Amino acid sequence: MYLHCYIICYRLMKLLNHFRSNLDSVIFSLIKSLRANVTQKTVETCLSDHPDNPSLSALSDCLTSWNIENQAYRILREDYDVNDLLFPFVAHFSEKGGRFVLIKQIENGTVRFSDEENKEANMPEPEFLNRWDGIALHAELSENSGEKDYIQNKFRFFLQDLALPVGLILFLGILGLILYQQSAVWSQAILLLIKLAGLTISTLLLVQSINSNNPFIQNLCSLGGKNNCNTILKSDAAKVNSWLSWSEVGFFYFAGSFLLLLVNPISIVVLAWLNVLAIPYTVYSISYQYKSKNWCVLCCAVQALLWLELLTNLNSGHLTLNIAFSFFNLALLIICFLSPIVIWSFLKPVFLASAQLKPVQYQLKKFKYNNDLFKQALTNQPRYAVSDELLPILIGNAEAETVITMVSNPFCGPCSKAHKTIEEWLQNREDIHLKVIFSTADHDHDSGTKMARHITALSLKNDQQQTEKALNAWYNQTNKKYENWADQYPVEINDEVAGVTEKHKAWCKMAEIAFTPTILINGYKLPDPYRLEDIKYLLS
Repeated sequence: MYLHCYIICYRLMKLLNHFRSNLDSVIFSLIKSLRANVTQKTVETCLSDHPDNPSLSALSDCLTSWNIENQAYRILREDYDVNDLLFPFVAHFSEKGGRFVLIKQIENGTVRFSDEENKEANMPEPEFLNRWDGIALHAELSENSGEKDYIQNKFRFFLQDLALPVGLILFLGILGLILYQQSAVWSQAILLLIKLAGLTISTLLLVQSINSNNPFIQNLCSLGGKNNCNTILKSDAAKVNSWLSWSEVGFFYFAGSFLLLLVNPISIVVLAWLNVLAIPYTVYSISYQYKSKNWCVLCCAVQALLWLELLTNLNSGHLTLNIAFSFFNLALLIICFLSPIVIWSFLKPVFLASAQLKPVQYQLKKFKYNNDLFKQALTNQPRYAVSDELLPILIGNAEAETVITMVSNPFCGPCSKAHKTIEEWLQNREDIHLKVIFSTADHDHDSGTKMARHITALSLKNDQQQTEKALNAWYNQTNKKYENWADQYPVEINDEVAGVTEKHKAWCKMAEIAFTPTILINGYKLPDPYRLEDIKYLLS
């Protein structure tokens, strides 16, 4: 056993919050190694929603939310013994600002691992020890491990992943049918494919203009060596003026010409001459990249397509002066080229706002989930005592330091959702104690009043498991019927219980409860802009 191995406390995990690595891929590799029923989209969502992502704290909390038992350790170098390690485990390297790797096995002086770049890789054990800072997290499955509704989520995400390839197949199928109906010649078909490829690449360039950190675009730009697309695309040479880029011009060209050739093949001669007018730009683009000694793979692909289009036009004899002028053809040309311009003019502000919103959301999240700021905002609220004389419903660890009081209405839809959220927390946490106060009409014939008195009578039997089961059953009902529910959990209601709703109503009036559910943390009302879902990682 480890001589000086101990569990890393939560505060130590917090010290690792500044490390930035691709934790998503590492935790998903861990999930696959454990064969846990958790989808990749669920992993990504859990980590992105965690205020401390990426960190060991985020990793541990996500695993705990899926009922995967985990412990974090720090092993001193002098106490290292490979025979004491449990595999697989997530190790932390302090290099380059910090990164995580999944250690699968250490045998015969060789460490088998995976990270965001390698699914399966090896390194010598001495190298591993030099890079490893001794921090590790080991996880194990239990009977209840896995995400809730795993099968449904897996199927839903599968359908979402199918949307792009199915849409592409349908698009190509429709394109093929149109060409077949028009009895298109080979040159027209080739030109359509060239323009479709140009449209695709120019769309990628537009994506890059919105989000220059897009990983897919970065991978494409890294093909063929150390290229720097951003250096080219962010330069003044990549812009026509302050509000129009050459990437947008390329998109308009390929989108408009593709659409025109598809709906009006007779315009192929006009499009051929437009292609000739576009050729000087290729010389300008390539020469600039050569002089700057930086190359943009996507830009070069566009230039290559323009020249390929020119060769096709020359070989097919489309560059003639035999142009069919008519009002109809001119109208189609204007409509086909104007359409992508109008569409992009509408979508561009939306995409720019969305791209700008993401970093702002991240900054606000770091501010909002600051524990010290939350405690200060919370303790600035009025504090209301919830004494045992009120006979609140008690669930969870009675010794917990954090007491959540939920003021609920038995027939309140948001109350049902809030109760389910807290119930999920209670299944994995021992540091929360829940008290439920009911806001009712306090009338003998009111179903809400009857339910509140009934559940209170059940709680006085000191069978917390039965009380929790009954409360869950009530809130899980789609159509809440007191009589049907009461028959499943029979209990006698005495005079003391009959007066509990009056006490609750008076307390709600004193505490100025204006709506349900109202959440109180240790007697303090949850302040704006915090919601119940926000405080999951702030209760520590």
